[in-house]
Amino acid sequence: MTLAPAVPFLFVSGTIGEELAIDTLQKGAVDYVLKDNLRRLPNAIERALDIAHSRHEREQIEQALRDSEERFRTIVESSNDWIWECDLDTRVTYSNSAVQGILGYTPRELSTMSGKDLLLAEDRGEVVEKLKLLAEAGQGWQGWHMRWQHRDGSVHVLESTGSPRFDKHGRIIGFRGIAHDITERLNQEAQIRHLARIHSVLGALGNAILRAGSRSQLLQQICEVAVDKGGFIAACISELAVDGRILALTHSFGDLRLAEFVASLGPMATDDPAGAAGRPALRALQEQKEIIIRNYADDPQVSTRRRADMARIGVGSQISLPIGNPAWAVMGLYAHEPQNFDDEELELLQHLTGEIDYAIEFMAKSERLEYLAYHNPVSGLYNRVAFLAKLQESMQGRRFSVAVVDISDFSAINESRGRAFGDLILHRVGQRLRELFSVDTLLAHPEADSFALAYPSLGDVDADYSHLELLIREFGRRPFVFDGEEVHIDLHGGLALAPEHGASAEIVEQDALSALFEGRRRDDRVHVFSEELRGRATRRLKLETDLHGALENQQFELHYQPKFDAATHRVVGAEALLRWNHPERGLVSPAEFIPVLERTHMIVPVGQWIMREALRTARAWRGRQAGMRIAVNVSSRELRHASFIAECKALLKEDLDVSLLDIEITESLLMDDLEQSTRILQALRDLGCRIAVDDFGTGYSSLNYLVRLPVDTIKIDQSFVALMTQSPETMGLVSNIINLGHSLSLQIVAEGVEEEEQMKLLRLLRCDVLQGYLMGRPLPEAEFARRYIDFSA
Repeated sequence: MTLAPAVPFLFVSGTIGEELAIDTLQKGAVDYVLKDNLRRLPNAIERALDIAHSRHEREQIEQALRDSEERFRTIVESSNDWIWECDLDTRVTYSNSAVQGILGYTPRELSTMSGKDLLLAEDRGEVVEKLKLLAEAGQGWQGWHMRWQHRDGSVHVLESTGSPRFDKHGRIIGFRGIAHDITERLNQEAQIRHLARIHSVLGALGNAILRAGSRSQLLQQICEVAVDKGGFIAACISELAVDGRILALTHSFGDLRLAEFVASLGPMATDDPAGAAGRPALRALQEQKEIIIRNYADDPQVSTRRRADMARIGVGSQISLPIGNPAWAVMGLYAHEPQNFDDEELELLQHLTGEIDYAIEFMAKSERLEYLAYHNPVSGLYNRVAFLAKLQESMQGRRFSVAVVDISDFSAINESRGRAFGDLILHRVGQRLRELFSVDTLLAHPEADSFALAYPSLGDVDADYSHLELLIREFGRRPFVFDGEEVHIDLHGGLALAPEHGASAEIVEQDALSALFEGRRRDDRVHVFSEELRGRATRRLKLETDLHGALENQQFELHYQPKFDAATHRVVGAEALLRWNHPERGLVSPAEFIPVLERTHMIVPVGQWIMREALRTARAWRGRQAGMRIAVNVSSRELRHASFIAECKALLKEDLDVSLLDIEITESLLMDDLEQSTRILQALRDLGCRIAVDDFGTGYSSLNYLVRLPVDTIKIDQSFVALMTQSPETMGLVSNIINLGHSLSLQIVAEGVEEEEQMKLLRLLRCDVLQGYLMGRPLPEAEFARRYIDFSA
């Protein structure tokens, strides 16, 4: 029996006594049968087999239960979330080990503690009362945010989900649940909101500069903008007296008590070293750097009296920023809550003071309006208007070389380092060009990262070409140095000659620009204008002429590319794509004619036609297939057009109760004017449209605007989808975009899906919608309907 315990044992004997029989049964035998009563043997055998089978089933069930308990224990103990149980008095009766990483206590230590004692003191009563009501109702909770005191004294916010525990009589005996630490996420969201507010201040600063009629008006408006747009409770500006000996408050806005308190402190003597200890503005002026008080309650450099004053007024933090170099004023910004003021935030605030300094200096010029009309404010060089006027004047009877140069990959520099750094680059590039070219060179900064130059010709095209190429090479040989960091910048150039290539300044400048574009296409350092390029310009003009009649002659049509639910492969929508059926050339590539529509402003009436046509199709298909939506791309010119929202209202007035259209807008367009974009997109949502951010990942790609803008969907750019199967870094980026979007309750669409592996990976990453040639190409309306619309409905 010890060798095969699972085999049932049965005695058959004629001599076994009762005592021996009982002993064998106690040792594991199933039964015994006397030889003189063998009629019992079949039943005894059947019973023995039943007992063995039952024992085997019971052992399997017990083993499965042990395995399940072990599996559950492993899952619970390996979780990064706190899994807990407590009784009705919040005493912790079970806790997994994750709690030590979240609150600093071991499960053993928690077993001797009450959960309510770990809550933040000011929240404790409210939580206990709510738990009491939940216990009385026998209910649990979801997504409850509770503030807990960590062992080290820090405060952690946990998102908790709990359910009641009952005894065998159905009485509630406590709760069990799971809690996730969201402290870092909440801090990041708060930081993002704060950065967005500072961006808003920067955006509104330009309008303040234009509205202000004087220095005093501008400084006052800056204080108002900082409070209204930046979320600060007050802003104060103290200016240095003419003699440089006194710093005094001159402008303020916001909390009246704070403004009165600052004013009551009186002027500050700049040569008083003792006075700086209690006056952050004076320290900022003397040390020529920002002075930050992140938390008035625990800053050791703040006196007890000042701490009490700030607590009475309700000030949690302050930053004092010097304006100018050397500083001629200090701006103080005050907030209710303690603030971190990290590097990114400081960079934005420093850029703000730099803009203020520039604006004040600019307004101080007696010829302010003339300066604006003829100079680029970033570089200080002539703008295009002044360049063309002076070139036309200089060209009379003389041969000139006219060049247009631009900075290689400037957009990448601007996006990665910020606008302030980009502006500094442009300013320094202008200075170096002035150093390299002769004093009789007319130098201008027409727009963005392009610079125009005009100088007397050296005699022939080859000499002028060699001269420009040599100077551009010399330009790129020496790196720029910014705070000890070396930055290498290269230029590309286009060259045209006057009067050979044009008798007017405007024509020659356009010729040089055409040569620059062609050179960039060929990756030439310098390219000279030719009549072939003029032929291309002629063809572009012909294309533009033909486009003017395309809408009236009904040459445009829409093709629709399907969008598929990633999980079910069901068609959930389509993107409307414009096609031009030219009477002579057939279908013209959108890449060829859409830029012309944009440049000539024809995109506005064509965009209205696209929306009307897409809406007509959406209405027809919605009747056949519930939930079917059509996406329409909207360009910057359409979005900024004065009557855009009014026209949308007229189109959508019949569909206010049924959402039919998605509006797709590129993220770079949204960032042009974040405040205006927010207003326009909200108006579109009020009309029933959903908003999608197109080409996400190729521009700013930041929560700074996603948190603020009223958007519903982000579309992952096809360049990332194409690389995700080849590049782990790109795969991680796509995963982060999807997780980011879902955390903000946004739908995620991946465009450009062309391979089976891409589709599988995107489904694993929980992407919501897929779009690409793998599943479906753009089709005319009728063919799309035959293939994807259910006409049996």
